[in-house]
Amino acid sequence: MAAKRRTRRDFGTVRKKGKRFYAEYTGPDGAQHTPGHSFPNRTDADGWLAAERRLMDLETRTPPARRAEKEKADSLTVAQWLDQFHDLLEVGASPLKPTTMQNYRNVTRWRITQPSAPGDMDDDLTRLASMRLTDVSKNDVYRWWDAVQRNYKSATTNQQAYKRLKAAYIEAVRREMVTVNPVDVKKAGERGKAKEKYLPSDEEIEKILDGMNDRYKAFTSLIFHHGLRIGEAIALEVRHVHVKHVPGRDTPNVTVTIEQDAGRLSPDGEKTYMLIQPPKTDAGYRDVPIMRKDVPYFLDHLEKFVDGKTTPVRTADGAKEVELFTKTSSGTILMDTSYRSVLSRVKKAVGVHPDINPHTGRNWLITRLAEQGAHLKEIGHLLGQSDMDTILEVYMKVRAGRTTSLMDKVNDSLGKV
Repeated sequence: MAAKRRTRRDFGTVRKKGKRFYAEYTGPDGAQHTPGHSFPNRTDADGWLAAERRLMDLETRTPPARRAEKEKADSLTVAQWLDQFHDLLEVGASPLKPTTMQNYRNVTRWRITQPSAPGDMDDDLTRLASMRLTDVSKNDVYRWWDAVQRNYKSATTNQQAYKRLKAAYIEAVRREMVTVNPVDVKKAGERGKAKEKYLPSDEEIEKILDGMNDRYKAFTSLIFHHGLRIGEAIALEVRHVHVKHVPGRDTPNVTVTIEQDAGRLSPDGEKTYMLIQPPKTDAGYRDVPIMRKDVPYFLDHLEKFVDGKTTPVRTADGAKEVELFTKTSSGTILMDTSYRSVLSRVKKAVGVHPDINPHTGRNWLITRLAEQGAHLKEIGHLLGQSDMDTILEVYMKVRAGRTTSLMDKVNDSLGKV
């Protein structure tokens, strides 16, 4: 083993270990500082110490480790930081749901890091991902956003990608990786006008329920008459369905408890599956009373399709065996895409509007509740929706013929003329 040789000088120390040279010095803070690496010869080690001494003389020195960290941050690209930023959201005390993270990563990839066609051929769009995080200006962001608008018509995906970029830069500013946030396109951050959703009539929903096969009648009632999200209905277990017999009444009360939902995950290299997870917000936890006219669907379902057998499912806490309220004829968890296919065939068979989808049931129920005088918080509680603006602007509709009946009521209140 080669003997260690230490050379002292006015400033710092150079020592030889093997064939390499190591430099260190004591800074004004009293701590020992090194470059974080060795040198191939003594001249280079001496040169580093001389450069550090000059920085101290000019009073511009910062510790080498901090400078190295800054150089590393300065070389980080937008794409690299977006990936790291999303990794951070998956850990900690309150990690985001896997389905939420899948959406975040997808929209980021489709519009920023690996743009899909036709944007993949637009330099104004593709250049952003490879730019250094610290080099991006407001003009660069505007060029990217203009290109996104130019190449893609999906306003929702476009705006979600913009929000991911802005959130990543907010965190970079917080960590002092950059001094200012260049992501500030006013129009991109504004909520666009929601596309008017079709409001199904009472008769159309009845036709769908009548045409649906018995296995999915209760499931369909949950979606169209009770406002459940499709993932909430899929994740419902037998233990969540409560039947209470009332003395003197032939029809019992039925209530369902919502405390989880199911989202479709498509990990790279894996088969797509449904993941059962907690609701996105606290508002998602709720009890939903079943309308008396639909109670027979649930009693029939419990008798015909609940057999006491469990189904293997994947949850946020790992693999489990649960007794699902609704499952396929083969005993597996229902895929949302499979139900949509069944619904599509039924809609065509019974002749209802093609724009009816599982989400339009929420429009129907919110509108009906409002007509019955329910206030926004009551509606939000039943639907598991905490954002009152969303209820008003997205879901609540005016039912066909409703304005006429309202004017008739006003007329009747005036008495005979």
